[in-house]
Amino acid sequence: MAIRNESTGVDRARRVLYRNFHDIARVVYLVEISKNDSKMFICLFPNFEKPALFISQILSLKIGQKLLIDNLGVFENWISTFSIRYGKLWIEGYHGSGSDPRKAKSVNPNQL
Repeated sequence: MAIRNESTGVDRARRVLYRNFHDIARVVYLVEISKNDSKMFICLFPNFEKPALFISQILSLKIGQKLLIDNLGVFENWISTFSIRYGKLWIEGYHGSGSDPRKAKSVNPNQL
């Protein structure tokens, strides 16, 4: 989709990796995942006929690839971890504790 607002940081020359419709928080969005040489862009369009209105998240390419690999390299699995909070895209494992095992463990100082 053509992004007209330059202030979003979404590269106009990005390569689209995935585009399909998905139900996220009871709203059907056109989900587009794209990348350039250093970043991955996730754009959610609630109305694909109005591409100026969208929610976006920009990740470094390494983090985006790691999150995709954590979901077995399947875009649909990764998109199932998306939610919308306060009008912004929330990705489990990136914004929240999600599947990060380091955040699930705690150290008891009495056992040291």
